[in-house]
Amino acid sequence: MKGNVKVEQEALICAQCHYCRVCPVYSIVGWESVSPRGRTFLLKSKALGEFQFNERGVEEFYKCTTCGACEVVCQTSIPLIDLWEESRAELVRSRLAPLPVHERLKQAVEKYWNPYGERVEERDSWMPESIEFTEEGELLYFAGCTASYRMKELAVATVNVLSKTTEFVYAGQSEVCCGSPFLRTGQKDIARKLFLKNYQEWERRGVKRIVTTCAGCYRTIARDYPKLAAEEGLNFNFEVIHTVHFVNELIEKGELSLKPLDLKATYHDPCHLGRHMGVYDEPRELIKRLGVELVEMERSRENAFCCGAGGGVKSQFKELAMEIGITRIQEAQRMADVLISCCPFCKLHLAQASRESSAGVKVLDLVELLERAVE
Repeated sequence: MKGNVKVEQEALICAQCHYCRVCPVYSIVGWESVSPRGRTFLLKSKALGEFQFNERGVEEFYKCTTCGACEVVCQTSIPLIDLWEESRAELVRSRLAPLPVHERLKQAVEKYWNPYGERVEERDSWMPESIEFTEEGELLYFAGCTASYRMKELAVATVNVLSKTTEFVYAGQSEVCCGSPFLRTGQKDIARKLFLKNYQEWERRGVKRIVTTCAGCYRTIARDYPKLAAEEGLNFNFEVIHTVHFVNELIEKGELSLKPLDLKATYHDPCHLGRHMGVYDEPRELIKRLGVELVEMERSRENAFCCGAGGGVKSQFKELAMEIGITRIQEAQRMADVLISCCPFCKLHLAQASRESSAGVKVLDLVELLERAVE
């Protein structure tokens, strides 16, 4: 693995304390090598010329959901999320990665423009015939791969809400993966290709504002795309918002009214929406506006426990991801029978964890409740 000055400097700063044992992976595996402290120790040893990554070391390094819990408690303020992602990019550049499943995801997206390997022609098959959208305009709905192919009910719910209040653009089969799975696993080459394809499509359609229901897409387009644009010498002049921002804005303007729902629920903060982007209050404001009795889990907001699916863990380490997901479901089960989140991938994984553990917790995305409540 070739040296990266930024990565090495940040690794050397690490105080090797025990605070980062908040790591969800460490809580399940128990081995120091998979903890943030263990990973920084490996990077520090590598920087000092005492260690070289082997196959097992690379695999252990990828047992990280990049949830950012470690960054919250870091005593030396290291930007650990960026450190993990840049370290993975170095592993890929050095041909020590990607791991086998992550490589297959790349092959799928190169052929079908989505990591699920589904046909391009099926990407917009969820769109109701009754919904009208435009080919060009300022506001674009970016559905994302999980809502388009696995959680179609969330894409339907979103356009049902949008169509009540505004005109919007939808790119349909011209929409491609945002690239989040590949940025998280260090495969920046394919992520760049996906960025350029989406960027050119949005420019062609006259888009100025992008709304998405997916926390991963929101994080990627709002935080990563401006960096990729700068690297390509392009101006990124798009405003990027999550559905919770958009709906709260409509309500405050008096353009959308909601009927109250008789429901008691708890809320799961998606890592990409919460710790990665600092969005904690907006979903809760919307939940309260829906009349839902919100009961918080002990680990919430910046201290929320990860669902277990992110950072390529669900695809490469399925059993580990499921154990983390079941842990989160059990936390929710102690508070309510309904768990709300704001991310299709969180819903997909936590719903599977609820079924796997026979917990009986119903997992819903906030946009599904919005669809029920919009008058």
